[in-house]
Amino acid sequence: MNQILRRVLIVFLAVLPFAMHSQVQQGKVLLMNGSVVENTLWEEKDGMIYIYDQRKNLFGKEKTRAVELNKSEIFSLSNGSKEQVLYYQDTMLGDYYTPEEMRMYLAGAGDARKNYKARHISAIGFGLCTVAGYLVGDGFMILIVPPITYAAIQYVGKIKIREKYMSDVNYKYNDQYAEGFEPPARSRKMIRGALSGVVGSVTGVVLYIIKNQ
Repeated sequence: MNQILRRVLIVFLAVLPFAMHSQVQQGKVLLMNGSVVENTLWEEKDGMIYIYDQRKNLFGKEKTRAVELNKSEIFSLSNGSKEQVLYYQDTMLGDYYTPEEMRMYLAGAGDARKNYKARHISAIGFGLCTVAGYLVGDGFMILIVPPITYAAIQYVGKIKIREKYMSDVNYKYNDQYAEGFEPPARSRKMIRGALSGVVGSVTGVVLYIIKNQ
């Protein structure tokens, strides 16, 4: 009897590592910044989530890169047939949204990153700073002050969420969607404002120098 139990124990210990080893799955990963990684390979291992990014290099050879993520960085994992939601509401950690509210929030953040280009901010910033650079002329401060000022202005005011930015028009009057949309859109406005302002100021100064040569 003891010999039988010993053999069972040996088999159990031999199989245990394989049973505990996670299985690589293919599906969709929704990150907590609103980004969606479609049709990717992922697995859960040692309390972490590994996403395997397969890309081709310059020579056409496929290369796999493993990206290690904490579970707190991921909202959900899907394998095509089932979605596993990792996010949970925890007011002690500042996670006040329910899973469904957070899904709306992330939809807004994802749409902002994907669809909000802020091209009008770039056009206006370039035009204003070009004029400022040309009128003031040569000087180091003209290359800094107008772009910084214009970028800072983008921090105030309300972000207008138009239907063309939405992946689903039903999000139009959803508060959580709007709250998720605002931070990435605001950040993009400020970055666009700063970059277009710098280019505009440089252009204005160059035009001033050419005119006065």
